[in-house]
Amino acid sequence: MYEPSCVFCTEIIQKRNAAVVAENEYTIAFMDKAPVEPGHVLVIPKRHFINIFDIDDFYYIEVQKMVKRVSKAVLEALSADALNVGQNNGRCANQIVMHYHVHVIPRWCDRPFKWGRIEASFEELQNTAKLISETYDRLFSVKGKALSNTR
Repeated sequence: MYEPSCVFCTEIIQKRNAAVVAENEYTIAFMDKAPVEPGHVLVIPKRHFINIFDIDDFYYIEVQKMVKRVSKAVLEALSADALNVGQNNGRCANQIVMHYHVHVIPRWCDRPFKWGRIEASFEELQNTAKLISETYDRLFSVKGKALSNTR
């Protein structure tokens, strides 16, 4: 289930050492600690898979459902104009952590399009995560109870 040498398995899933945006039984969404833009979120399965070729269909679909919801929350919470959704497979494709993950990157029309990483403090990540998380909860809950990720 977990890979002891995987930073996402140990630091994010087990220790929760991240600015978490949303999660359910199968997935967790959290702020990228080296974002391309403020609001850059990663979505991962809570089970270890290396890449798109390794992940089973069930977890792949669960991750994609979370990506769709997080994308809506990011757009609304940050008043972004658009977003990139991306996923890298292998070192030469710039996959740094060998745990399947999807990037949700907000974009604004008045900012230059770039792929370079920026520095963000943990406090900044926590504040942005709170804003996105509150929007996520508002969009995807009914009477204070979160909707199942199977919808």
